[in-house]
Amino acid sequence: MRYLLNASSGAILLFAPFLCGPTYASVVSFPDPPSAVVQDEEEEEEIPDKREEVKKLLTDLKGQIRKRGLEDKDAIGTIETLMGEFENSGPKDRKSIVKGLVEVYKQKRGYSDEEGYDNKLYLATAVALGFMGPECVKPVSKLIGDKKHRANLALQARLVQSLGNTKAEDAVKPLLDLLGYKEYQIEQAAAQALGNFTELKEKARKMIFKEVLQALMSAYSAKEDDINGETDAGKRYDAVSSSMVTTLQALSGHEEGTPPEWQTWWNKNKRADWSELDD
Repeated sequence: MRYLLNASSGAILLFAPFLCGPTYASVVSFPDPPSAVVQDEEEEEEIPDKREEVKKLLTDLKGQIRKRGLEDKDAIGTIETLMGEFENSGPKDRKSIVKGLVEVYKQKRGYSDEEGYDNKLYLATAVALGFMGPECVKPVSKLIGDKKHRANLALQARLVQSLGNTKAEDAVKPLLDLLGYKEYQIEQAAAQALGNFTELKEKARKMIFKEVLQALMSAYSAKEDDINGETDAGKRYDAVSSSMVTTLQALSGHEEGTPPEWQTWWNKNKRADWSELDD
């Protein structure tokens, strides 16, 4: 499968050979990466590692991203190539590729009141990192809330979604920690990202379900208590509730209506075998 990063939007297009993904919206949603293939130790040892071609690509990228935006289009092309190399890399090359991509966020790009952030390179890098789990989980987690980029909510939301796209179990805790985040755009992205973990064992899915449901009920109660609209509780609820409900449905394989109805269903079925429930 071939990947193509869209330089103008930060979106990723998948070609197999001619299939394109969705474009970037206010809170981006990109196609999930394929599920990770677990290899035994013998197979991993046979994968070529510390390759010169990877080293050259990382050297090229390092030079391109330091040109203050003049070579960002070329840098995105290099990142696309590195995505393909990552799939066939050994552990040392994988670590080096992730480290090289994270270096992008040490480079400053422009901002204007009229056009906002120059996010092309940042978003393309975030998308690529979402295909590089589990190696990317720790560095991406550190970028969320990083003082250099915390005001760039579109980028922050994309990084959060990339954590979910890895489907790496290590990404669950940092995503759960973002529920209730002061910027509701980030909470919305985290709730959506947690919907990627439908392949975990039921015990783990129930743990995520419980946390997301608690966040949904908290947002719902705050909205209900704010009768006179004195806070942004209604705005937050409207922003986060849809993603939270979608994730509850994905994790449980069940559908309910209002948050209180979801709470009732959970109270009744939290100890049940969900695979045996009639929906």
